[in-house]
Amino acid sequence: MSAKPLLMVSGSMHNADMYYATRFLSADPFVYLRLSHKDILIVSQMEYERAKKESIVNEVRSSLDYGHDLKTEEFILQVLLEEGITSIEVPRYFSLFTAEGLRKMDIEVVPVEELIMTKERAIKGGQEIKYVRKAQRACEHAMEIAITVIKRSSVQGNCLMNNGKVLTSESVKAYIEHALIDAGCNCDGGEPIVACGKRAADPHFAGGGPIYANQAIIIDIFPRLKLERYFADMTRTVAKGEPEKALTDMYMAVKHAQEAALALLKAGVTCKEVHNRVCDIFEERGYGTIRKRSRRGFIHSTGHGVGLDIHETPSVGDNDYELRAGNVITIEPGLYDPEVGGIRLEDMVLVLKNGCENLTKLEKKLVI
Repeated sequence: MSAKPLLMVSGSMHNADMYYATRFLSADPFVYLRLSHKDILIVSQMEYERAKKESIVNEVRSSLDYGHDLKTEEFILQVLLEEGITSIEVPRYFSLFTAEGLRKMDIEVVPVEELIMTKERAIKGGQEIKYVRKAQRACEHAMEIAITVIKRSSVQGNCLMNNGKVLTSESVKAYIEHALIDAGCNCDGGEPIVACGKRAADPHFAGGGPIYANQAIIIDIFPRLKLERYFADMTRTVAKGEPEKALTDMYMAVKHAQEAALALLKAGVTCKEVHNRVCDIFEERGYGTIRKRSRRGFIHSTGHGVGLDIHETPSVGDNDYELRAGNVITIEPGLYDPEVGGIRLEDMVLVLKNGCENLTKLEKKLVI
């Protein structure tokens, strides 16, 4: 626990730390104060009864208790003085205007690089893991539907056809999104990726237009449970027809790199060790890597944490973070060549004391 009280002023709809600390979901800003012996949540009178029922905070108060017309910093000052607080820590994104207002009232305001909740969120407990599993099952179901649509399509010229119409990235994404909605998920993290052909060499290109035969199609789905708020994340790359040798070689290299990374995972292994193993395999096969500052080949980190945010601690890249039991991370090596296309495989796994559990069960197969 930090020596200083922690003050946060934010909504929780788009702030995972705020939601994790309070379990109170609101788009409107509210005040959260973490002390050594208790937490305090202060919301508008409109939200007061709901916050008392839904939040996990020890003490819930109404802003009405402090008056109607106070400025934010004046209202916060009253709260701090009531608790005998003259020095606080705040997150790095805390309002500069509010911070300066508090400093003028002789409150020491100290920004911190990483909140204690951010560190706590990196280790998932039993209920959180259940939520992640639930999100992943929905994710895999949507992926199966997308792959089935592509597999059952016909080929006319170079285009894939579905029900007499050209199959497009947009239509496959519609199948995915409908499946996710039916499973109680949304796409808060962004629209799914269905990227075909050379543009798939842009790792975050969402995809658009016709889907072609004999080309790699990257499908990346990262839904969030509407109620429980936890994300899942997975990627498969498929092709209908006969992809060129450069693509099949890339696919085999990515699959080998992912398997090697998964084999390394256990508590105590550093993210750097996992990332370097992936880079080693790609470099041995003649591909460029981010480690070599290449502009093509493997040009991103090996993975990331998943939870209340789609990207959270730890980052599975060139850093010394030691994996711990309870980390939920992705392993997603990829290769990208603007002249050929892209290949990426992504599984979400749970780190264990002596290994890992792969939470992603869907098979990996390029040609469908």
